[in-house]
Formats: sequence, C-alpha cells, structure tokens
Amino acid sequence: MLDSYRDSKGKTALEFPHFPTRLQAVVWRNWGLVPIGRLASVLQATEEQVGELARDMGLVPQEADPLWLTRGYITIIRINWHLLPYEQLLELLGWTEAQLAFALKEDDFLWIKLGSLKPEVEPVRYRPLSDREREQTKRLRNSVDEHFRTEAISRETAENGMPDADDKPFGFLDRLRRDIVLMQAAALVDGDIALDGRWSVVYPAGLRHAPSFARRFAESVGRKWGVRLASRTDGDAPADGELALRLQIVPDSALLAESHTIEASERGITVTAVDEPGLLRGLQWLSREMDRHGGPVVKPGRTERRTVFDLRFIYSYFAVYGDPLIDDELDPYPDELLERLSELGVNGVWLQSVLYNIIPWDEAPELSIGWEKRLDGLRRLIDRAADYGIGVYLYYNEPRAMPLAFFDSRPDWKGHSEDGIDASMCTSHPEVQQYLREQTARLFEAAPGLAGLFTITMSENLTNCYSRAYGKKPDCPRCSQRSPEDVVAEVNRIIAEGAFRAKPEARIICWTWSWTWPEDVIRRCIEQLPPGVRLMSVSEDRMPTRVAGVEGIVRDYSISNVGPGQSSLSSWRAAADNGLATVAKVQLNNTWECAAVPFLPVFDLVEEHLTNLERSGVTGLMLSWTLGGYPSLSLELASDYYWTSATTGQQDVQTGGSADRKRDRLIGKFGARAGKAIADASRQFSDAFREFPFQIAVAYTAPQNFGPSNLLLLEPSGYQATMIGYPYDDLKRWRSIYPEDKFAAQFRKLSLGWKRGLGLLNKARSHLQPGSEQDFADLLNAAYGAYCHFRSTYLQIAFVRSRDRWLKTASTGVKEAERLKMLAVVDEEIELARTLRGLVRRDSRIGYEASNHYFYTIQDLREKTLNALHVRERLLQAAPVERELTV
Repeated sequence: MLDSYRDSKGKTALEFPHFPTRLQAVVWRNWGLVPIGRLASVLQATEEQVGELARDMGLVPQEADPLWLTRGYITIIRINWHLLPYEQLLELLGWTEAQLAFALKEDDFLWIKLGSLKPEVEPVRYRPLSDREREQTKRLRNSVDEHFRTEAISRETAENGMPDADDKPFGFLDRLRRDIVLMQAAALVDGDIALDGRWSVVYPAGLRHAPSFARRFAESVGRKWGVRLASRTDGDAPADGELALRLQIVPDSALLAESHTIEASERGITVTAVDEPGLLRGLQWLSREMDRHGGPVVKPGRTERRTVFDLRFIYSYFAVYGDPLIDDELDPYPDELLERLSELGVNGVWLQSVLYNIIPWDEAPELSIGWEKRLDGLRRLIDRAADYGIGVYLYYNEPRAMPLAFFDSRPDWKGHSEDGIDASMCTSHPEVQQYLREQTARLFEAAPGLAGLFTITMSENLTNCYSRAYGKKPDCPRCSQRSPEDVVAEVNRIIAEGAFRAKPEARIICWTWSWTWPEDVIRRCIEQLPPGVRLMSVSEDRMPTRVAGVEGIVRDYSISNVGPGQSSLSSWRAAADNGLATVAKVQLNNTWECAAVPFLPVFDLVEEHLTNLERSGVTGLMLSWTLGGYPSLSLELASDYYWTSATTGQQDVQTGGSADRKRDRLIGKFGARAGKAIADASRQFSDAFREFPFQIAVAYTAPQNFGPSNLLLLEPSGYQATMIGYPYDDLKRWRSIYPEDKFAAQFRKLSLGWKRGLGLLNKARSHLQPGSEQDFADLLNAAYGAYCHFRSTYLQIAFVRSRDRWLKTASTGVKEAERLKMLAVVDEEIELARTLRGLVRRDSRIGYEASNHYFYTIQDLREKTLNALHVRERLLQAAPVERELTV
C-alpha cells in the first residue's frame, strides 16, 4: 500500500547534532505523545531502558495522552519523518500500511506537505551510550535544567502524581464547555421589560426545532440570571398571570432566510421570522441584549433585522480531516461547538467527504468498507446541527481518481493520468456521468437533511481530466478535444442534477477555486452552470499586490490584502447576470499568513472586508477553510454584519449598524476604556499586518506557521521548503518573488509594528470590566503568539542570510560580522522559544490547526533551545583567535 510513497529522491534524513544520538532524539520528540511501552517496542528496548534515556536527558515522567494518536497523529508523523523508517513509524502509530497510505493521500495533501518524499533513514534501535555520548548527555541535561526547570511541572510534583494546572494539549476541546455562572439582575429603569418566573416561551406547534430553540433560551436565562422560564406550544393553555415571549413564522419571499423582527412591550415580546431558523436568531439577539444590559431585561420597541448573508458556513476548529465520520470518539462538531458557532451567527458547517466512502459503490465495494458507519454519523450530525439552526455541507471533490489497475476491466472509463499511478475517471464518458449523477442523488436520498455541498473542480485532488492539467491538454482522448470550461461546467451540472433530483432545495455551491483562466473563459463556464446553483469565489482572488515595491498577485487567500478584488467581482456579476446567487470565500480568523494562532486580532481589516462585501451583492459567506474555525472574537465582530437592523424605540429611531461596529462591540464586551485600548491595538496590528510580503509561496513555505520551532542550521540542509510542512532553511523558496533584503525588511517591519500593538493592548488590562478577563486573556495569547511567529520568521531570514555569507566569504572582517549577527539571532530565538513555550502551556490553541494538528509540541520548542545552544557553541568556537585572546 505504501509503494507509491517510498521515493526518497536521493535524500538522506537530516542530522540533529544537538542530540548525542538519533536514539535520544526519538525518545525526546515522542516523550508524552506515545506510550512508553510502545516507544520501547519500536526501539527494541525495555521500558526501563527508555525511561533511563529520558531521565538522563532531564525529561519528567508523564503519561502519554491518547489524543495524540487520534487527533495529533500528523504531528507525530511530521516529527518522526526524518528519524524513523516506515516500518517503525507504523508501529509507533499502531497503524497498518493501508491506514498510513490513506492519510498520506487524503489528509489534506499530507504527502505533499511532507515533501513528496520519504528521507532515507536506518532503523533506530536501542543500544547503551558510549562514554563520549554519556558525557554529551550530561551537558544536554545541564542545559535542560538551566533553561526549563522553572517552566515545567517540578519533578517532585509529577512524581507525586499531583495534577498539572496548565492547559494541556487539546485542552481547547473542553474550553467550549462554559461555566455556569449566576449573574446579578440589572437595575431597572422606567419602561424596561424584565423577564421573571411569570414568563413563558411560546412556540408554534408542529415545528421540528423550535422546541429546542425555546428550551435552550430558557436554560440560558436560568444559568445566567437565575430566572426560570417555562416553554410551551401555542396550543397549550397558558398559566394564570403568564407573560409570553411568543414565536411565530410569517413567510416573506421578499426577504432572505432568517430575517426576523422583535417587538417588545409591557404586554409581551414577539419574535416574528420568515422561517424556523429565524426564530432562533431572534432569541439569540434577545440573549445578547440581556448580556449587554446586565440582566434579563429587554428595552421596549421594535427591531427589524433583515438578513444580509443568508449562508454563513465554516469548518470545525478541530475536526480530523481525512475520515471524520468513521470514529464516534472523534466527533467533528460536538454540541458545545455547534451552540457557540450558532451564537456567533453561523448557520452551516462543512466537512471533507469521499463519495464512495459514504454511499456504497458496486463497481469497487472494497473502497466503501465502513460506509454504513459514516452515513449513520452524517445523519446524526445533520440532526444535531439542525437543533442549532445549522446545516451540514460536504466538500465534494468528485469523482476521485482510481489506480491504473482499476481500469483494466473498464478501459473506456480511463481519463487523464498525471503520475503513471492513478488516472481520472473521465467525466466525458456517459457511464462515469451516470455514476456521478446517480451516486449524488443517492447521497441526498440517504441523508435527506443534508443542506448541500460545495465543489472544487480544479487544482485539488485529481478528479476530472482537466482538474490538474495546469493549462495543458490532458492525455484523455475525449477531454483533450474539449475546452476546460466545458468539462468543468459539465461536472458541476451533473452533480447539481443528481442533488436536485433528490432534493430540489439543496444548496449546491460551485467554487471557482483555481479557475485560472481569462475572465471571458470563466464567464463562459458560469453561463453553462444550471439554475439553482450558487457561485463561490475567493474574495481576494487575483488581487494585485505591491509590497516593498514588488508587484504580485493574490492566489489562495489573504487577510493582509482586503477584498473583494475585481476578478471575484467580475465572476459574481456574471453569476448574477445568469440568475445565480453568489458566495464569497473569506478567512476572518487567520490564514496561512499565520495559522498557528486561533485568530489574528486585525479587526480593522476584517471590518473593512465585511463592509466591502456588504456592498458587493453577495449573499453568502464561506467563513473558513480548514483553518480559522475557532469561535473567536473576530467571528463575534463579524456577526454584526450578517443582518441590518432598524430599531424603533419609545423616543428614538435607529437604522442600520453603527459607523464603528468594531469599537462598539469591543466597548460593550470589555468596558469603555479597555475597549478603546483594544480598538487602538487592533488598528496598529492591522497596519502592521499590511506589511506582510504576500505571495502564495510565502504563505505556504516561509516559517511563519512554525515560528521558533523551526531549527537553525549552520550547514545548508539541501531540502526544499514544503507546503505547510517543513520550512527547513530554504530562503529562496520562502521569499518567492521578493529580493532577500526586501523580504527581510518586510518581516522586520511587521514584527516591530506588531510589537507596538502589544504595547497598546497591554494598556487595556487594568481597565477590564468584570467578566471579560478570560476573553482578554484569549486575545492577549493570540496576539503574543502571532508576534513570536512573525518575529522568529524575520530572525530566521536574517540567520540564513548571515550564514550563507559567512560560509561563502573569504573576508575575515565580513565573516566575523556575520558570525556576530548569527549569535544575536540565536539569543533572541532562545528567548522567543521560551516565550512561546509559556503561551503554549497556558493556551492549548496556540500552535494548532485542524488539518496539520499541532505545528509543534512543547518538546519541539525545548528542542529549539537545545539546537540554538548547540549553534551558539559552534559559533563561539569559530571566533577569531585574536578575539578569544582579548576576552
């Protein structure tokens, strides 16, 4: 099964000379991730021998969290890629060859992220250390004691079994389970409507989800304010003296889904919505108003909220990407996450899918093993999500390519092959079209509650014959005679036909991802799409950039460049001309510009983007790819743009949103002085972030996602940086279109500007209103985490530049100047690694992203210090003799 993934391309594994032996590197990196018994078995050692190796390096005994093997396996694969051959890696993971091959193929391009090669490496087996190695280990232990003893759990604490008070890895899984806090009721003013025990939430009989909406609202009021509300249908008799918060539906085809009105008076409160989910949005608005007023209090008046974006869907912050429905324990969307996302205005969630994994396929039943479990998991997720007003969408990258052997009995189905291993199922062939149409219909028949799906027809996995042809003609005899836009439009049309046959109201979203054709070709493709589909484009796609005087273009997505761009606007206009609704793909939390923090506090850029999109006419938002799904302050701010509000009170009339919704939200959340300070910090962060030297190769390969964990190398590695995998020391690829000096200057500007923002942010600390401390801590952690990554990226650029000059120059003066520069970088990198370790220990979100798991572990950040100390020692040894004599 791994035959396709054994190519080393002549590369031998990296050495890690900061460890005395490769054996110790394996123990160090896997300590606390893999059970010691399994680690011992891999190394052909006893547990006592592995424990002794660990103790001699200063490692504290600890239990391995099993979540690393289920939710962090990509991290384990990455940190062992240069240490262990496949056979030992499989034993370490407890996997079969088939499982690893599936992960390398389906876990969001893992094989590509690893460099599309497996370095040559010999098996690592236990052996006693030599005298020299023991002496080196003592020095390593001294470094561990000196640099890490104050930050880790003390040995005495760990050995006595006392609990660790830190936020352990994957602790964010529990962060969404909010504490139940009883809050004091607000002081009333004349005319206020106060909810008390006389009130009931009354909903129409016969609705499927309204009972859940009403129950959760009542429970929330009880938790927060100690007021017990009843709930009942409108057909039940009211209690004596009852006051009603009444829910009702009045359809209105002139309004977008979820539009609603709230009317409040001393006689009662009425939420009127155009549909059932709109009732939930009205209740959520009431809940936020109570939070704002500090009690179960509603101001009298009428508020009409018209939906601006009727589709707002997002990815889970922590879903396992490759096969998310096969294991009940790995629930991609637990109720706590669904509830929090719903409160932030999200009405859709998505997950990756492979069609033959969910719907059985008679042509290749071996590929459908486990389909019953996946389908059952999908149905249960659909039902649970609907109770939170959330629809479930599938990422549809179909039909998947097949191994060449598959076509031995179906030669006419064979389409384009790009690697001589797999080939596409040609979508110009009638039987393949029938497969795609019928299986899609079966999907919606088997899971009728499925809200919809979105397609990617270019660039990702090999699917149709043009999907990865990259501007060339495919080697398929049929499709090579057709235009790419005709093939792509046809694939989308066939999928839509299957879906609409089973569910006419399904939302089928056709994504223009990597439609890198001229605008007239894109328009021709759009004109061939069927009625009823929606067209989605990345908002910033093809936007021109000019950073440091270097002209570029946005591919992928960016926060530092605010959309929408003319290319997307042109595609949306073409869709509108053909009667199609439109969707903007955006990132509001983070991008590959820095995905190691849950969100970037650049609220001004987010606000600017959403304001632009309000004017663009799009009616849907895809809020994230695999990164950016955390229910954060950024998403909370964004929710203010999903509806326009017109409020009529007793004395005033307010229409639309505030001119500065961001500042209003921050002041309401943190208090007047703190909110203004945070708004000032956000402006500074936003200005600094505009300096990011964006280009897709920079976003994918430069070290800003790995930050201080990326090792410093005194000799060039010879390895190319990989897509969100290994930055190595590949400055040429990091910088892409930017000259070295300008590339370094931009990250220096970014990091220094960001540091000024941290100073402004810290001014808010002493002015926080009660109850906002944890939200501020989350904000502070994200901001400091981003700084560590941006500053370290600058330092690594500077280090590689100095190292290369140091190695190449014959001038003693230049050599010494570069050596001193590298020493300064080493010292600051040690400090950044220490700072980031502290952040990681108190905030488990730092360093994590769903499709990459943890970019680094605590052990990786500690290893960076050992690496830097080793580099420092070698640089000191390289000092000119004259300098050493004068010291």
